Amino acid sequence: VKYELRDSPGIFPVVIYGFQHYISMLGSIILVPLVMVPAMGGSADDTAAVVSTVLLVSGLTTLLHTLFGTRLPLVQGPSFVYLAPALAIINSPEFFGLNDNNFKHIMKHLQGAIIIGGVFQVLLGYTGLMSLFLRLLINPIVVSPTVAAVGLSFFSYGFTKLGSCIEMGLLQLMMVIIFALYLRKIKLFGYRVFLIYAVPLGLGITWAVAFALTASGVYSYKGCDANIPASNNISAFCRKHVLRMKSCRVDTSHALRVSPWFRFPYPLQWGTPVFNWKMGLVMCLVSVIASVDSGYRR
Repeated sequence: VKYELRDSPGIFPVVIYGFQHYISMLGSIILVPLVMVPAMGGSADDTAAVVSTVLLVSGLTTLLHTLFGTRLPLVQGPSFVYLAPALAIINSPEFFGLNDNNFKHIMKHLQGAIIIGGVFQVLLGYTGLMSLFLRLLINPIVVSPTVAAVGLSFFSYGFTKLGSCIEMGLLQLMMVIIFALYLRKIKLFGYRVFLIYAVPLGLGITWAVAFALTASGVYSYKGCDANIPASNNISAFCRKHVLRMKSCRVDTSHALRVSPWFRFPYPLQWGTPVFNWKMGLVMCLVSVIASVDSGYRR
């Protein structure tokens, strides 16, 4: 441990550490909307709006939590525990056959379910039932497989994405491993730069390589456009390379292109929440699992 609890590293290291923590958390924070919004039928603009909202709320709740809450040095963000139940709600038969505004329609139901789960979690906390539940029924033997199951359930998504552009995925993975394990003792200007900044250094190098390969035309195929869905009537040659182009190139995202420079997320921007007791019950059960997961991690 380089710093004790009450030590101050100084302004410059704090800014660098904060930026690194932000980069490390950014992927996990925006992963939930990147997975859920397309599943709900949302457009690139809808994805950008949800990502903006999640980032703003994550920052505000982190500040409130560190200043007035438990004051633990933790970034508040979406919990992956809620992702699988949310996807189950999104794919429920109730939403089959929707044509117009299906994203907003599903979002209103999902908001209502999350609100019910949140109120239930508040009641558990204020009444002390959650503390009693943790003391009497929950122990490391129960928590360990629960947390492991939650984390391991997303390996299929992560490794699938890594395999969609195998050279970039392996490069990022190898860079982080090399920096964090094999170059960890090397110091530059008195700091173990490779150990401390393993993730942003690996990400920066990988993105630079992908940018160079994109600019040099490595991922350009004659007569093929990465912006045309593979389901369209295109040649077999292009269909074979569309996923590779979308995953390896750095210029295929429309979310940044269609987003305004400034966006102010506000409550109920997708409409009044719809409360469904079945969906709310699911989120109440999931909120208990999330509380156990968060409590034992801390």
